[in-house]
Amino acid sequence: MELSKATNQQLYEIAKDESARMKDRYAAARELQYRNTNKAVSSFSKIDVQNDENRWY
Repeated sequence: MELSKATNQQLYEIAKDESARMKDRYAAARELQYRNTNKAVSSFSKIDVQNDENRWY
């Protein structure tokens, strides 16, 4: 299975499955962490201050 095309639910099920190979479980967990990190960074970079009075610089 192509992990980059799997849904988050599918990745979670693979990571939880005790009968799956450890290598596959680790890869699924790593992909989930990568997605969550990218989502957090992208949402943080979208913050926009509307007026100049609130800027820190």
